Amino acid sequence: CLIEALDAILPPSRPTDKPLRLPLQ
Repeated sequence: CLIEALDAILPPSRPTDKPLRLPLQ
């Protein structure tokens, strides 16, 4: 159950971390 929730948050968090990190920095 926990793995499924993390799996759903990990994929979307990865692609958003890159575009968000660029404009933030």
